[in-house]
Amino acid sequence: MPKKIDKEKEQKFVEYYCEGDTQGNATQSCIKAGWSKDKSPRQMGAYLKKKYQIEIREKNEERISSTSGMAISVLQDLLHSEQDSVRLNTAKLILELGNFSSQTINLNVDKMSAKTDDELILELQTLIKTIPNLDPKLQGLKELEEEENEQINPNELEDKKNRIIN
Repeated sequence: MPKKIDKEKEQKFVEYYCEGDTQGNATQSCIKAGWSKDKSPRQMGAYLKKKYQIEIREKNEERISSTSGMAISVLQDLLHSEQDSVRLNTAKLILELGNFSSQTINLNVDKMSAKTDDELILELQTLIKTIPNLDPKLQGLKELEEEENEQINPNELEDKKNRIIN
């Protein structure tokens, strides 16, 4: 005589497999749904998992979609964290979830504190001394600014900018 299908037990299996302490464990979900340990819950779990794979996927997608709003709120809160590393990692995660890869976005974090005008001027003077080609370019840009003030032809101005920089 063929075995009778116990739909109620099978539905319990799906529930236990998708939620709770047996989530993702077919054998334990079978035992919890009522299959006895001595009647091969391992084989039954594998069978039911395959039989109800569409229903299991739908149930999991429903759970994910019902909590996605809360997950987005948590990520938004983390973007306002006091810790730079938390904000940066959250931003990276959000970009990754939005299909932005690390190849398309290059993030550089500058750990230096904000410098005063005097510190920046001193750093620029040091750079001018150590980089020989920088001073003539800066001088050329200064002359270019003066010419801009005299309102020369914009096309000529762009040509001069390109010659000075290159």
